[in-house]
Amino acid sequence: MSWPALFAVIFWGFSFVATKVALKEVHPFALLALRFGVGACLLLLVQCYRDRKFLRAFSLKDWASIILLAIVGIAGHNLLQAYGLLYTTAINTGWIIAVQPIFITLSARLFLRERITWKRIGGIILGFSGVFLIISKGLFSLSLFRIGSTFGDFLVLCSALTWAAFTVGGRGFLSRFPPLAAITPIMMTGCLITFFVSSLRGGWGFLFHLSLSTWMGVLFLGILCSGLGYFFWYSALGKKDSSLIGMYLFLEPFVTLIGAILFLGERVFGITLVGGGLTLLGVYLATRTGSNKAVKRGNPSVSGAIRSG
Repeated sequence: MSWPALFAVIFWGFSFVATKVALKEVHPFALLALRFGVGACLLLLVQCYRDRKFLRAFSLKDWASIILLAIVGIAGHNLLQAYGLLYTTAINTGWIIAVQPIFITLSARLFLRERITWKRIGGIILGFSGVFLIISKGLFSLSLFRIGSTFGDFLVLCSALTWAAFTVGGRGFLSRFPPLAAITPIMMTGCLITFFVSSLRGGWGFLFHLSLSTWMGVLFLGILCSGLGYFFWYSALGKKDSSLIGMYLFLEPFVTLIGAILFLGERVFGITLVGGGLTLLGVYLATRTGSNKAVKRGNPSVSGAIRSG
């Protein structure tokens, strides 16, 4: 039993619930700037305590990679999720996001020429079938596209694609540095990007008028999800095998499910649970065998990146 890994997954599972709460009063750009600002400060403190000169290890080429990864993995990925949550439920988001390892498997095959077995192909088919059931809600007609939540579901699905691009595209950079040392400047840069764009939209005076629940959501996302969540996760990875720690991620959609019911009052549909089950089974089959390390969360070169939750 790894308590740090379990706590990290609980934080990330509740992140979609907290985001949903905060979005009632905060624009997505501003929310991400606040969230990753707090998270980056915490990680910077930890990393400076470990190695005050860690930023000197990055060359100009590395900083170019950091900026690109921040655009894709922080700004692009999380903005798609945040905008998606404006239209769809936290429950749907938790299940759809679980398909990310399948996108990573496909990307590794297409761009890194990694081997893919028939078992993995079966898992990929099952995973996408599950996502289809979640998005369609069992409604197999064009009227599906007139439902507002469908748009949000597709935005969340697109965010899974950006995560795959971040993971596979950033493999070379991320594999050359310790996970926290690589994450910290990416999160800092992503914070600056979202802060700049949010500032163009207007001032920050709205911060003085936020409700207590919104502030609790923002601080939960920053301190627990983007700060302590990553610290706990990599502490766990340093003590146990990454494949074992990665199994804890299968709990994340269930944490989101519980949180969405308790704090948001969201309804649970049978078709969503069936789709979620197929998605998790597909992810398991697509990632459990062979040596495709790209799909393992614990691999610093890939999963040691910014978590989507």
